[in-house]
Amino acid sequence: MSFGHVLVIKGTVLQTAVEFVLINVYVPCDVEAKRALWDRLIPLIIDNQNVSLCACGDFNSVRGRDEKKGRGTTFRQVDADLFNNFIDNSSLIDLPICGRLFTWYRGDGVSMSKLDRYLLSEKWCDVWPNCIHVACQRGLSDHVPLLLYVDEANWGPLPLHMLKCWADFAGYDDFVQEQWASFNITGWGGFVLRRKLKLMKSRLKEWHYQHSQNLNGKVIELKARMAVLDAKGETDHC
Repeated sequence: MSFGHVLVIKGTVLQTAVEFVLINVYVPCDVEAKRALWDRLIPLIIDNQNVSLCACGDFNSVRGRDEKKGRGTTFRQVDADLFNNFIDNSSLIDLPICGRLFTWYRGDGVSMSKLDRYLLSEKWCDVWPNCIHVACQRGLSDHVPLLLYVDEANWGPLPLHMLKCWADFAGYDDFVQEQWASFNITGWGGFVLRRKLKLMKSRLKEWHYQHSQNLNGKVIELKARMAVLDAKGETDHC
């Protein structure tokens, strides 16, 4: 289900049969458009109050002056009041963020806001009481990736991790096809797929190092430098 600025996903956790609703939002900047969106979301959330519900995304709003800083940034009390009323009227819980004070950073290095967050229903918190809201290391985006971590649902490391830019190197498609066809593994489908992905991960790491001269290392170094600057910007006074 979807409508303007909103994607709604309903499902069931197979292992526990817990029903859940995920509402992903990208809220517009205009105050009246926000008001209309909050008015449409509140009944939807109330109708699903008996289901584990999580609303997340870029809300393009702050709850108070302490969630916004920097030059050229204007705090709008009306906007904050609308957002706070939406949270209160929906009976949602604003989970604190671990690791950072802000989630959006302007390129000037001094302007930042807390625009992104997870809002949880009481039912969600009852089912998964050990939720942790973590701000990850920022990449090239002006938004910080956020992770809602639940101890009971830790699936472990991903079987394959790659950078999209790897595909831009000449010969990438042929290399992947040749390597995939060379894997001779027998067993049930899920086992074969997982083993092939792990082998492909190893081959891709070697291939990527040869063709990009440790691009991943450079990205990690750049992210670390950006994290230091972000932290400095959060604590410096304007």
